[in-house]
Formats: sequence, structure tokens, C-alpha cells
Amino acid sequence: MKYNKSKIMKRAWELKKDWSTKNLTFSRCLEISWKEAKEEAEESKFYGVKFENRMTITACGYTRELSRWTKGSHDRVYINYNSGRKTEGWVDVKTGFVNLYDDGSVYCKKMVKMIMSMEF
Repeated sequence: MKYNKSKIMKRAWELKKDWSTKNLTFSRCLEISWKEAKEEAEESKFYGVKFENRMTITACGYTRELSRWTKGSHDRVYINYNSGRKTEGWVDVKTGFVNLYDDGSVYCKKMVKMIMSMEF
């Protein structure tokens, strides 16, 4: 994977110059910038990927299984863990409606973005 190092460095300088993060060292700003770039690359690798039932997806170190359910006018993708026995929520593919349990943790929200960028 190739990263745009110029973009990463510019983002680090933006963080350093921002008033809310001004007290951070430049090396910490660079770490944050690299982390953002890696997360963006991870999210974009699912763009245009053909969805397959029971496929796994990883975000922020959490791996979950995706399963699709269709009935009538409903077409949903469920985010499952523990071998599909428990669910963390679902995404309606047709309408884009998202129903996440536990107020939707950060990694679940990233998974939703990845799911919505897939082809169905």
C-alpha cells in the first residue's frame, strides 16, 4: 500500500497549527496523521467490492461477519459477532437506514461506511 506522504505531512502541520491541538508535539501530530491515513486506506479497500454473504470485515481491529437478509421490500446487511450468534446492528441497503445497537461504536460506524461503498 502506498500512502501520499505529502498529504500526511500537511495534515500533521494542520494539527500542529490548530489551536485545539497546539500543545501536542509535532511527532504526536504526525502519529495522528499516519493513523488517519491508514484508517482511510482500510475503508477505501472495500469500495466497489462485490458483497458476498458471510464475508468478514475489519475496522479498528474488530473483525465482524456480514450476513444479508432479504424479505419483501427489505434488504438488510447484519453486522454479526460470535460466529453470527449475536448482532451489533444492521444497514438497509435500499434506503441507507442504519440501526446500530449500543449507540453505534466508532468501529461499527466505520463498518457501515465500508458496507455502503460495496456493490450489491
